[in-house]
Amino acid sequence: MAGPVTLTDRFHIGADAVRVRSLLDDVPGVIGCIPGATVKGEGQAGVYDAAIGVQYAETGVRFEGTVRIAESGDDRVTVRAEGRDRVGAVRAEGVIRLTLGAAGEAGTPVDLAAEFTFSGVLAPLARSATKIVGPQLLRSFAACLAARAGDRG
Repeated sequence: MAGPVTLTDRFHIGADAVRVRSLLDDVPGVIGCIPGATVKGEGQAGVYDAAIGVQYAETGVRFEGTVRIAESGDDRVTVRAEGRDRVGAVRAEGVIRLTLGAAGEAGTPVDLAAEFTFSGVLAPLARSATKIVGPQLLRSFAACLAARAGDRG
């Protein structure tokens, strides 16, 4: 079994840390900032039914599963997700850590570290696609969060 796919990014949101932190507590809002992702409903204890579809060349994959905040503190949020693609029988698990830095002139810095593990017959394709489309998804995610915070820069 191949190792996980790791994606990292650092971006700034033109708002104070309190505003940014409140955005990160809104799980449906955060998921809505991920291109292709949707919240289908809230289950028990803050677990959300969600889905994400990603297109890579001629092949697309759509994972359905759950998302929840696994850990939360004043300057950090850890989100766990797991899902399955029913067509290709690929399973995916992911952990996304968002850590806020001290706000400055450019706003609040956010360090994002994501790790995704795939299993199943089409797992190699899912890993490859994540490595290729992941950076663009992170840029779109950061821009959406900035817009939600009222940052127009």
